[in-house]
Amino acid sequence: MTETLPLPPGETGLPLIGETLAFVRSPREFTAKREQKYGKVFRTHILGAESVILIGHAANHWAFSGEDKYLQNRWSYGVRQILGADTMSLINGERHRERRRMVTPHFKYESMSHFVPSIEALSRQHMERWANQGSVLTIEHAMRTLAFEIIALFIFSDEADQLDLPYLSELSKLCADGMFTPITINLPFLPFGKALKARKDFMNYLRPFVQKRRESGQHKADVLGTLLAARDSEGNGLSDETIVEEIHLLLFAGHDTTVTSNTNILLHLAQNPHALQCARDEQNALAPDDRVFNLDTLKKMPYLDAVIHESMRLIPPIAGMFRITIQDVEFNGYRIPKGTVILLNPARTHRDETVWKNVEDYNPDRWLSGEKQPPFSHIPFGGGPRLCLGQNFAMVEMKLILSLLLRGYRWELVPHQDLTYRSLPFPLPKSGVTVQFSRL
Repeated sequence: MTETLPLPPGETGLPLIGETLAFVRSPREFTAKREQKYGKVFRTHILGAESVILIGHAANHWAFSGEDKYLQNRWSYGVRQILGADTMSLINGERHRERRRMVTPHFKYESMSHFVPSIEALSRQHMERWANQGSVLTIEHAMRTLAFEIIALFIFSDEADQLDLPYLSELSKLCADGMFTPITINLPFLPFGKALKARKDFMNYLRPFVQKRRESGQHKADVLGTLLAARDSEGNGLSDETIVEEIHLLLFAGHDTTVTSNTNILLHLAQNPHALQCARDEQNALAPDDRVFNLDTLKKMPYLDAVIHESMRLIPPIAGMFRITIQDVEFNGYRIPKGTVILLNPARTHRDETVWKNVEDYNPDRWLSGEKQPPFSHIPFGGGPRLCLGQNFAMVEMKLILSLLLRGYRWELVPHQDLTYRSLPFPLPKSGVTVQFSRL
């Protein structure tokens, strides 16, 4: 019986805010210190909720296996307010499964085939612009513009050029900046208030666009077309409001994680010349037919896969994954009461010394050595029923962009920049990674 088991060790911190300030300041440091003190299971009070943080592949397996059995997806108040309560990331149970089924065909690996030429064309345009505009480039900013155009094209197809993408990208960034702030009060001068206003502006901008497409009766094979045509098991379609919310979510999720990963990958390669040269050598060694981009040729880049996996091991693009217990549960000999928020921590899992050798080293070769890690030891895209829907999209996009950069360009870090990491909303160096950028 779970009621006889002890609660996990830990502290609840200050009244009302708990330990939120320390967590928001640096989730990685916060978790590492408490893991050292309490172990891989400990309780805290963060982001307005009694919480238990779990670390390690066994905990990930337990959580992913428990979807809709003893756990449900549950994000913090700030995230729920900004993303919208009816979006795929926040709904649960059969509603979530049905919504996911509606758009899954667009995100299957084979479905990426027709989209590869568009990613390539956009990437080439941006890279030539970067090379022509002068030698100094901030990678994060450049990647943000490129990635937002790519995901917009994926959602809206040829109508993407009718949208003010820089405006939407800025609104998306304001939303992201307000999601994990410790002060969730709607005041216009606070990040949370700015995020709520940005969300409202985003919805108001896109709502007429969605209505126009619906009224036109066009049936385009893009994500918007699928959302408009989708019907649930009872034959009901999605409202315009829900469709706009889903587009908001897809634009946010479909570019911020890619921006984070690509920026960190380019930083890691710049800091590790041997890995950079190995990645270039792989591209240069491709046969002429394999230098043409398609899904088959992208599969012939195992070292580039290893580079991506290793960077996302060291710096996973998201800080945590949230669930909530829907009954009293037991894990690892501890009682976790119903209504407790569960936070999974990819960064600490990816540095588990019982799984990974030399955890702080950047070593793509570990992915080519034949060593096998336990399931759920590497979770940059999550796992279980909520495995990131855009995983295939992200991997194709990242590999193609990185392949083009390795083949035609060089980037060298500008000295004396601040490469310490900010943790939220996404783990990125404070400088944005400023480089000298030029053609090879």
